[in-house]
Amino acid sequence: MTRTTGPVLALAPGTRTAPGTGANTGPGIGTFKHPYRQSCSCPACILHFQFADERVFAGLHSAGYAAWLDHVWPAAACTRPIRLRGDIRHIDTVTGELLRTIPTLGMPDGVIYKPCGNRRVTVCPGCAETYRRDAYHLIRAGLTGGKGITPAVGAHPAVFVTFTAPSFGPVHSRPVRQHTCADKTRCTCRPQPCHARRNPGRCPHGRHDACFTRHRPGDARLGQPLCPDCYDYAAHVVWNTSAGELWRRTKQAIERRLGQLARRRGVPPVLVPCGDGKTRLVDPVRVAHGKAAEYQARGAVHFHVLLRLDGYDHADPARLLPPPACLTAADLDEATRWAARAIAYRSPAHPDRPGGWLNAWGTEIDIRVITLQRAGDLTDLAVASYLAKYSTKGTEITGHASARITDQTIDLYAKPDGTHPERLISACWSIGAEPGYVSLRRWAHMLGFGGHFLTKARRYSLRFSDLREARISYRRGQDSGPAHGPIRTADHIDEETVLVVGAFTYAGTGWRTTGDALLANTAADQARKRRQAGCDQLADEYNSTATGCQAA
Repeated sequence: MTRTTGPVLALAPGTRTAPGTGANTGPGIGTFKHPYRQSCSCPACILHFQFADERVFAGLHSAGYAAWLDHVWPAAACTRPIRLRGDIRHIDTVTGELLRTIPTLGMPDGVIYKPCGNRRVTVCPGCAETYRRDAYHLIRAGLTGGKGITPAVGAHPAVFVTFTAPSFGPVHSRPVRQHTCADKTRCTCRPQPCHARRNPGRCPHGRHDACFTRHRPGDARLGQPLCPDCYDYAAHVVWNTSAGELWRRTKQAIERRLGQLARRRGVPPVLVPCGDGKTRLVDPVRVAHGKAAEYQARGAVHFHVLLRLDGYDHADPARLLPPPACLTAADLDEATRWAARAIAYRSPAHPDRPGGWLNAWGTEIDIRVITLQRAGDLTDLAVASYLAKYSTKGTEITGHASARITDQTIDLYAKPDGTHPERLISACWSIGAEPGYVSLRRWAHMLGFGGHFLTKARRYSLRFSDLREARISYRRGQDSGPAHGPIRTADHIDEETVLVVGAFTYAGTGWRTTGDALLANTAADQARKRRQAGCDQLADEYNSTATGCQAA
């Protein structure tokens, strides 16, 4: 029998026809003719040829590699999937009879793998990518229609607004007067001096109150206070925890301002009964929004908000109507700027601040009109991409990332005289000891902010659950595994409906072994790259066609 080298993980990725560097350097094993086609580019075949002998894996998993990969495929891209143990029961919906029971003990690994669903890209890149794609379709459907949303919303005035936090003390920054780079996330523009002063001095704590450095992108000092002892950490964390309420009041003010403009221009309000024989006046104007939160380097939350102007029918509130013709995107711009200046409120009283802290927006506010044409100021495609990208971020930009902080772990992350994130967490913990501020302790690991990172108005678009249900239905109509076959719904039209009930218990988190994680994640990564290559090819074909049409 011919002796060959055994399978060892390649040090570098392989090609379609050969393994990567360092592969197949293990001890000798018998010759084995692989059943898969070497010319095939599907992830399963690529993996089989990178790991030359399937029997090695089959020795660890009695079901065999192919069956195991089919079983774990729904969670293959997840970093730490949830393992569930129990039974799957099929019940006749007509008679209630239990048709059969499928225990997970008979499945590969004896469990079912479920993706963790974490939205943060630093925790689970695979699940975060799914969340980002869902967020993109959710946001764009509210701008252009589709997925159950009428295409008429594309004609509604819309703006993209960035609301920032106020100043709590000077921090190191990288001011650029005018960007000439194509991508601000990889900015190469020459910045202005950080905090230049004509007559620099020192703060009460003896530190310099000026900085003439032109900071480079990625500088560790960006976002750090010039003087940590002068910085108002208490106001900072209180603003973070109050930002959600401040946004709620701001949106109400925007709608009221637009209602006043409509009345002045001859659009009367509608008298609507509200119970107990009473009535109230309702303006035929509503503002629907999609909002993403993002941390600045200093640890303050700011909001990127898409605002769409709609009409309103009190008899059918869920119906999407065009706004009154007298209101335009310029009016939405003016109402937003007015609300950002006018709205402020005080937090509850605290022993350290009997009058509470004043919460208001910062002086920097950016508003741009959204268009559906590529030549516009800001396109719907760019806005949907921006918000979807922001929705997968967390506190990593501040230098802090942790799970929920408890009484047992607070000493690991909070120091009154420590780093900038440590001082913020310490402020959360000390202020959160008082009634009215208990949420600061619960969300200390998020620097006080406890809101969702992506939210929307109820009437703006479809829901995340709608997208998840559509994805589940699509997957159930396909073959399992990385090489999906055609939809098979038509094959089961004549079958009687069966209710599938799962009775599961928690069996653990994560893959059983590092090898399992490597195999599953590699297969999912190959599938993503294959899909991305197809998308890139379609994009190139579309751009070529569009260029040809313009030239003609």
